Amino acid sequence: MKCLTSGIVVDNHAIAKNIYKAVITAPVIANQCLPGQFVNIYFPDSIRIFPRPFSVAGIDDNAILLVYKVIGSQTTVMSGWKPGDSVKILGPLGNSFNYSGQKNEPILLAGGVGAAPLMFLRDRLYQEGIKPAFFLGARTKSQLPFLSDLKSELILTTDDGSTGSKGLITDKLLEYLQKNDNPVSVFACGPDPMMKTLKSMPFPENLSVYVSLEKTMACGLGLCQGCIVKNSSDNDHKHYSLVCTDGPVFKLNDVEFDD
Repeated sequence: MKCLTSGIVVDNHAIAKNIYKAVITAPVIANQCLPGQFVNIYFPDSIRIFPRPFSVAGIDDNAILLVYKVIGSQTTVMSGWKPGDSVKILGPLGNSFNYSGQKNEPILLAGGVGAAPLMFLRDRLYQEGIKPAFFLGARTKSQLPFLSDLKSELILTTDDGSTGSKGLITDKLLEYLQKNDNPVSVFACGPDPMMKTLKSMPFPENLSVYVSLEKTMACGLGLCQGCIVKNSSDNDHKHYSLVCTDGPVFKLNDVEFDD
């Protein structure tokens, strides 16, 4: 059940260029949150009326972990958080990755800060004794989060070749799948271009793909209707879902992306 609470900042520091990791004590949210869910962070009215959504990147006892990129006024404020600061939070919100009890091999695929909810999922898989392959891509080395937290399971690419292989992380995923005959479930999060590429890839029949979509979710409660996504259907009739309440996790085959 969602809760509006005042969290307390425990830690907040940069983990890559303009990318920060915050640890916020919020026991009620931390005890309920599942991989794939998100929270809304509220800011003073002088900055913006609406809150800002952030995927939960993990749980540390009674604290939630958030990973965010500084790109505007709200995230600039967040980058200045100090231990002891109070933060107004609503959560947990949205649905979660359905991974429990699956017999398929799990594979995690992330673009940049899209790694945040997948790190949470990875932690839960670790608890079940599963070490999934983790495909992580970014434009350049300085924009890669979590490098110190990921070990031998990491497959890495950068657009400029500054670390890992040069090219798209989706190409590496396809190479891996072409050599693997086992049933696989891919859990992905990243920018829309990566999602569009996934949608167009020639996946084998024994593959399931689940995507966490990145959208601007002004209210997080389905009231503002601002985070719509097109649904796929067999009869070519298009209808829409709300990312904040119907998602943010969807089966890839169930959603469409604008050209």
